[in-house]
Amino acid sequence: MPYGSGEFTPGHAGTDIGPLKSQAKALIGYECDSQRYFDIHHTAADTFDKVNRRELELGGASMASLIYLISKYGL
Repeated sequence: MPYGSGEFTPGHAGTDIGPLKSQAKALIGYECDSQRYFDIHHTAADTFDKVNRRELELGGASMASLIYLISKYGL
């Protein structure tokens, strides 16, 4: 798949969703391009207006597709 959206690897799903581990059947974290992700992530400049719209839409479409497939076929 051209964007890596079909790649699944076991392991850490991310600090932001880690606390949900005891309540979840599975944790799925979206793996983004980390070259730019942490430029402002978790800083005072981390505001919605700084989000790249195209990247947000691609990530949202990937996650929506994954949720649909899990709903239809299960884990």
